[in-house]
Amino acid sequence: MTSFLDTVRVGEAVAAPSELHTIDGQQSIAAALRKLEMYKVLSLPVVTTTRSSSKYLGTVSAADILLHLLFSEQFISALEELEKEKLSIKDFGHDIDDILQKPVKSLLGQRPESKLLFLVGPGAPLSTVVGHFAQGVHRVLVGTRSEAPSKHRLFSQSDAVRYLRRHLTHELVAPTARLTLEELGLAAAPQTMVTVSANDTALKAFQTLMSTRWTRKSSFNSTADDKCVWDLSALPVLDSKSRVVGTVSQSDLRGMAAENLHELLLPVLSFCEKRAGKKKPDTHHQVTVTPETTIGESISKVVDRRVHRAWIVDDGRLAGVLSLTDILSRFSTVDFSYLSYYQRSRL
Repeated sequence: MTSFLDTVRVGEAVAAPSELHTIDGQQSIAAALRKLEMYKVLSLPVVTTTRSSSKYLGTVSAADILLHLLFSEQFISALEELEKEKLSIKDFGHDIDDILQKPVKSLLGQRPESKLLFLVGPGAPLSTVVGHFAQGVHRVLVGTRSEAPSKHRLFSQSDAVRYLRRHLTHELVAPTARLTLEELGLAAAPQTMVTVSANDTALKAFQTLMSTRWTRKSSFNSTADDKCVWDLSALPVLDSKSRVVGTVSQSDLRGMAAENLHELLLPVLSFCEKRAGKKKPDTHHQVTVTPETTIGESISKVVDRRVHRAWIVDDGRLAGVLSLTDILSRFSTVDFSYLSYYQRSRL
């Protein structure tokens, strides 16, 4: 069966060209943080450069850096001293400086996605890219091997869903777009719900987020035992009545710098609001749908609000999550069978 994504070339779906920012693997983690902050991006392709060419090593993201810090005894100890007011913010910076001076290439591999960087030709069908997304990759590079890396373009799951949103009335899209999440089997509640409390600090919230993993067989030989370890990208923030009052996600790390790492001690919602540059509670992270919402309506919600997921609420209570991967899976012939396992096991 041919899907809409089989009929579209990747080059047609790529947005207006913008400069691809990379970082040399020998540069420091601190340098990567500065570059991520400067360009307000969440990840950078890591390259090794010679006089004649550049080679991709992988990608480094704000989440990779935070994971490295969150499970560093030195970093956590310094944060605890800062919280007890035994350290000033300036001294805290000095205490963690040697951690941040390690080469950024040392982070590659601590999260599986950092080693999975695919280059897709602009003439390939969009379903090829979605096939990579099905393996847990959130973005690919679009271009040819004969081009310099600066000519390549990043294409993400968000880009794919935005393109899909512009074609909801297409004859190959509309029949599915009119179906509800329940009809598509996307509203079933998982057995285990992983959440964080509005009273938690950002530090605790991100530790929960980044320590929650699950494993499945991979169709790529990405690790020695042919297993692929997956991380959650977001968690719902609940109040005392178990109502969704916000979201903490890897996207909230946009703009993080060495100078503001101490903000991880803030309450999680205050941290997210500060990172978003908002003075008032940030409601755009609380996009919700119900089992009766159509997937077409859900796509419009996540695209219009510029988020990467919608929380499924049934009778006022959290029932599940609709991710960009869930959306793409219903418009593709690519094997997303792992999703049913994930949705049954935990959120």
